[in-house]
Amino acid sequence: MQGGRRFDCCLERSEVGLSRLGTWVDQVSTALVLAPVADYALRLCLEEAVANIVMHGGPADGAAWVAVGLSADSTTLQVTIEDTCPAFDPASGRTPQPAQDRPGGHGIRLMRQYASDVSYRRMDGTNQLILVIART
Repeated sequence: MQGGRRFDCCLERSEVGLSRLGTWVDQVSTALVLAPVADYALRLCLEEAVANIVMHGGPADGAAWVAVGLSADSTTLQVTIEDTCPAFDPASGRTPQPAQDRPGGHGIRLMRQYASDVSYRRMDGTNQLILVIART
């Protein structure tokens, strides 16, 4: 993204790290003066993606961090979420079916709904989930 702004954060892969994500999103949203719809989409997509990594990314003694990078231009936010958990491609089209007797299971579907593009790549043992979110 040319001429944009960049924001980065690194969180421990834990519930404590996940709880710190909201404060970072608040700071980014304020700095970029995001419209409420863009703020909501960014917050929802990040919380779903990072929560999935924390809860389903494998043994807690493995990958210890989640890195989030955001590049913003006048029309879009490009978010990259990185971790070193076992490979998992949420952009593959496979959406886990939620169990009838428990809440949840909608995170990947919601990310696809609120991001205009969802892509994934695995590079050098690192998962990279890339989300593009409209600013308007």
